[in-house]
Order: sequence, then C-alpha cells, then structure tokens
Amino acid sequence: MNTITWGACNRAKQGQSISGDAWTVAILNGNGILAAVVDGLGGGEEAARAARLAETVFRERAERPLQELIRVAHEALHTTRGAVAGLLRLDPHQSSASYIGVGNIGIYVYSRKPIKPISKNGILGYRLPTLLELTYTYDPGDLFVLYSDGVSSQFAQDLHLDIRQSPQALAEQIVHTYGKHSDDATVVVVQT
Repeated sequence: MNTITWGACNRAKQGQSISGDAWTVAILNGNGILAAVVDGLGGGEEAARAARLAETVFRERAERPLQELIRVAHEALHTTRGAVAGLLRLDPHQSSASYIGVGNIGIYVYSRKPIKPISKNGILGYRLPTLLELTYTYDPGDLFVLYSDGVSSQFAQDLHLDIRQSPQALAEQIVHTYGKHSDDATVVVVQT
C-alpha cells in the first residue's frame, strides 16, 4: 500500500485580505483521506464564513459517507450566502477514489486510467442537485488536483508543469501560474 501525500495552497483575490475559499484534508481511521475544496459565493468575509462552515462540517464528519457530508453542509449553509464544494475520498486499501461535487469546483486526475470526475450544478445552502457520486480504481502514483474556479483549468494541458515535484510545491505552482487575480484561488493536490 502506497502512502498518500498531499499539499494545498489558498490565495485571496487581489486587493482582499481574506479568501472566500477553504480546504481541508482529513486523515481517516487508517483508511485513507478525505480532501475538500470549498468556494463561498462572492468574496470577502461572508463568502469566507460560508466556506469555513462547510469545511468544518467536512472535517468534523470526515468518516461519514460523501452524500451525507454534502447534505449536512447544505443544511448548515441555509443561513449563509452559500458555497460550492468538491469532496474526494481515497481508500488506499482498495485503490479506490470517490468524488462528489456541487457547483463549479474542478478536479483533474493525472492517471493512465480514464478517471474524469465531474461536479453537478448547484449551491450548498440553496439548491442541492441530485447527487452524483463517482467511484474509480486508481493506480499507485496517480495525482488528484482539486481546484476552485479561481484557478484556470489550463494547468492540465501544461506539458512543462513538473508533476513529479512534491504535492505542496505543485499546488503552489498551479496557484502562482494559473490562479486568477480577480478571484480567490485554491488548489489541493493529493498523490497516491
């Protein structure tokens, strides 16, 4: 069984001191990890409040099923401006990856296998879509990149991006090179 490593980078949009994005990586009871990226709607303190609330739900209940986590966060965010989120659970014993996303959170997987998870339109706290949980088998060494809409998906086509560097260095490089200054930018990179 390979060890899972990860890195994350979050940057507020230009001119702001607070990011409306949040992220978490929770180590599960000897059975992998849960990684999440959350983007509060809009920007500033109210967006940050919504994102932090969803992130707290995900972190504190990380062992629970993904669909339950989304539903609990949806209920918790009714009094906020709402957020979008992507959740990735990796189980190294089964080499399985499960993903569920609501709204415009992106995920890209560097793998020889056709792993192409998608998020469904919706907003936690306002309009929950019919949840779609996708599960894949991954290979050791595969790389999962979750990112907020403040990051251009063009990084996935960058042949000069060194995906062999540490997950932390890769997360920082993607935000530095592909983060939009007009929006909060968050990347979580998980290597199996």
